[in-house]
Amino acid sequence: MDNGTAKTIQPQKGLTRRKFIKGTVAAGVAASVGPWFIKDALSSSGELKLFTWPDYSKPEVIAAFEKATGIKVKVTNYSSNQECMNKLRAARASGFDIAQPSLTELQLQMEFELYRAIDEKKIPNLKNVEPSFLESSGKQGGIIGGKRVGLPYDWGTEACAWNTDKASFKYGELSFGTMWEPEYAQKATCRPHSVFIGVGLYLDHTGKVPSNRMFDTYKSEEKMRKVYDEIFKFMVERKKNIKMFWNNAQDHQLAFLQNGCVVGQTWDGPILTMKKEGKPVSYMAPKEGAMTWVDSVTIVKNAKNLEQAYAYINWAYTPEAGAIMAKSTGYNSVVKGVADHLDEATKKGFKEAYPEDALDKLWWYVSEPPWFVPARTEYRDKFQAA
Repeated sequence: MDNGTAKTIQPQKGLTRRKFIKGTVAAGVAASVGPWFIKDALSSSGELKLFTWPDYSKPEVIAAFEKATGIKVKVTNYSSNQECMNKLRAARASGFDIAQPSLTELQLQMEFELYRAIDEKKIPNLKNVEPSFLESSGKQGGIIGGKRVGLPYDWGTEACAWNTDKASFKYGELSFGTMWEPEYAQKATCRPHSVFIGVGLYLDHTGKVPSNRMFDTYKSEEKMRKVYDEIFKFMVERKKNIKMFWNNAQDHQLAFLQNGCVVGQTWDGPILTMKKEGKPVSYMAPKEGAMTWVDSVTIVKNAKNLEQAYAYINWAYTPEAGAIMAKSTGYNSVVKGVADHLDEATKKGFKEAYPEDALDKLWWYVSEPPWFVPARTEYRDKFQAA
C-alpha cells in the first residue's frame, strides 16, 4: 500500500471511470474456483500460510477462500512494506507461502531473493485481470531479470479525508495543501513518510517547488534531496497542524473518531469502509491527483505449500473473490467484472471519492531505486523529531 528507476508507469491508461464503476463483462470472466486445481491443492497439507496487510486478511475474505477450496489459512500480518521485507529476510524467505507487498517495492526486495518465479500457466484465471494492470505490473516491479515474481492484486490511493460533521469540501478545491492551512492546527493526521509526496505534489502544482509531479525525486538522490529539503522546511513550519501520525488502517479510525482529527492525508480503504458504515467521514481525490499504488501477490521463495499458493491466486482472480475483497476493504480489485458483484454503497463511495476527471489525474507510484528508501526514512525521522 505504498510506493523508479524514475520511469513513470501509467496503469490507468485505457481504464476509464465507467470501466472502474461498471466493470468489463467479457465471455469467460465468471470463471470460478473449480475442482481442476482444488484436487492438487488438497493433495499436500491443505494449508496456506498468508503473510499480508491486515485489511487483506479480514474474516470475510479468509472465510470465502476456505469455503471455496477447503484450504485452511494461517495469517500473519505486517503494517508496512519495510516490515514485510525485514521479516522475510530474517526468516530467510521461508515460513510463508504468499506475501503481498506493493509492486513498486519488489525491485528492492528481490535484491535479497525473497520471492520465487511465478508459473503463469498454473493460473488459468489470470485471463480475468484487467489487461492494462497486468501489462504495467511487469514494469512496476512484477518482472525482474526476465522472471515474473509479482502479479497485481488490487489498487488503492492515498488522498484527502475529513470529518463530515466538522468540515465540507468540493472537488477541484480540495488540495493536499488544505490540511496545512492555519485553521487546522492540531486537527490533521498523516503518515510521516508518504506525506512528503502529498506536500510535494501540492508545491509542484502551485509552482513553488517544481519536481515534475515528484517524479524527479526518483531519478537521483541529489534531485530527491533538493526537493525533499524544501518539503521538509514547509512541513516543519506547519507541524503544529499535526494532531496524530498514522501508520496502519486501524489508526485511521482512531484519528477521526476518537482523537479529534478533522482533516488528513489517508488511505482510501479504511475511510470508505467507515463511511459505508455510517461514520461521519469522507474521502476524495485532491486537485493534484490521488497518490495511487498497486499491491501484489507473490510466492515466497521457500514456500512449502505451492499448490495452495496457486489456488489462492486463482481464487483471488475470480470476480466473486475480487468483489468480496473490495466490499470488505474499500480498495479496488484488478479483476474484470467485479463491479457486477458490488453493492450500491460501495459503488457510490467510489464515485464520490473519484468524481469528474479524478481518475485521469491519478499519480502512480513508480519503482523505488535502492537508495530511495534509506533517504526517505531519514527525512521521515527528522520530521517526526522536529
